[in-house]
Amino acid sequence: MDKQIKTSRTLSAEVFTQLVLQVFRFNGRLIAAGDRLTKELGLTSALWQVLGAINEAPLPVAQIARNMGLSRQSVRRTANVLKKKEFVDFHENPNHQRAKLVKLTKQGHSVLKQVTKLQIDWSNHVSKGIDEKKLKTVIQMLNDILEKM
Repeated sequence: MDKQIKTSRTLSAEVFTQLVLQVFRFNGRLIAAGDRLTKELGLTSALWQVLGAINEAPLPVAQIARNMGLSRQSVRRTANVLKKKEFVDFHENPNHQRAKLVKLTKQGHSVLKQVTKLQIDWSNHVSKGIDEKKLKTVIQMLNDILEKM
């Protein structure tokens, strides 16, 4: 006779599940907002993310993917689109013969500078009236959860 195992969520697990669903909704709206923000510059949220990931220094696709929690294949496709738009180039990597470095071009730096200005204006507008301490608490909580995952 099969015995069914009964499991139930703890209260914190239930609240965590609600948080996950809210983060999914937030992410969807954030991507849509980013797409609207960057459209006139020939970007999407995905393209913008990869540009931002290499703003400080060129990186191989695999490292960009790890840093952003994305698949290498999706970052590779995105990097190829950015290359076609002449926002990035691929350069030799002294640490790995086959894994090229993705590096911003002059045009890539320029478009990233433009989108950064748009993002600053947008974030100033969206965050107006939101308690800074609450935002910092949310950031810390998300960091704590990320560490557990």
